[in-house]
Amino acid sequence: MQPRETYSLRARDVMNRNFALVTPLATVQEAVEAMLACDCQVAIVDRADEDDAYGILTFQEIVYRVIALSLPATRTRVADVMIKPLIVVNPTLRLPFVAQLFARFGIQNAIVIEEHRLAGVISSADLVRALTARRDPGDL
Repeated sequence: MQPRETYSLRARDVMNRNFALVTPLATVQEAVEAMLACDCQVAIVDRADEDDAYGILTFQEIVYRVIALSLPATRTRVADVMIKPLIVVNPTLRLPFVAQLFARFGIQNAIVIEEHRLAGVISSADLVRALTARRDPGDL
């Protein structure tokens, strides 16, 4: 596939539908267990109610905000270390625009909301995989 075709892909084409979903009251230990169980790099933190925003917990945040500070993962609540609010993208947003959002806000992940429901997670790794997967090996 030519680069132009790659760049016509949309968020829904590369988003990951496999993610851990945890509550803000879960412990970091519980979130890590959920992430490992689904082989995920992130846990999406559910909203407390419909007016709330989603949050995210990544392995990087766990290293920076839990391990580096010697906090106990079994007693530290996800709500205390998560990133919130998240950038939300529409499933029809083209990948170059997703990448521009990532660059502008210095983020690695965004959630995809479709019909008012959490549909998936898109990461910078997903964007890079989409770029490399759509080319012939000789083109790299």
